Amino acid sequence: MNDGHFIDGPDLYKRVAAGDESAFRGLFEIYAPRLLAMAARITGSAAVADDLVQDTFLKIWIARDQLTEVTQPGAWIKKICFFQAVNYVRRQNIHDKVMDAVGQEENYLGEMVEFRQLLDLVNQAVQQLPEKQQQIYRLSREQGLSINEIAAHMGLAISTVKNLLVMALKNIRTSLQKADYLPFLAILIDIFI
Repeated sequence: MNDGHFIDGPDLYKRVAAGDESAFRGLFEIYAPRLLAMAARITGSAAVADDLVQDTFLKIWIARDQLTEVTQPGAWIKKICFFQAVNYVRRQNIHDKVMDAVGQEENYLGEMVEFRQLLDLVNQAVQQLPEKQQQIYRLSREQGLSINEIAAHMGLAISTVKNLLVMALKNIRTSLQKADYLPFLAILIDIFI
């Protein structure tokens, strides 16, 4: 627990942003218990919550230079963990639904045909994207790279990568809406876009 040496405030965030590891440990001591509780409530698992909090602090450390630019760093930190937990639950739900569908022999063939059609539509939509949007989408969704990793890989600003990824996702959703797939397969579409 926090021994009082570190106080949640602008000085702590400045120190973390400057790469001060002891300040980062203090930040961890302040926020980890709250984040663990939140992630455990969302995921229903203390072990998963622990992993998600570790991932959250890894993301914070990687993006620590942003701490001085964020107007509400505490909310920013909670938001990172919240989205980590929600994405975990969403992936688990999708996985469970796909496994249930696969287990139902009578629906298997029809669902696989629909699934392949969806894959084809997503691939077609991705191929229609401008080159940078397409590259960023593939690095993010197919190779699982983070925004920061993509920015470093492509030599672009983090904000540029975020904007291009948002535009790519919007363009793909528009293509799928035109094909009347979005309303019916919204859950499966989340796997790909």
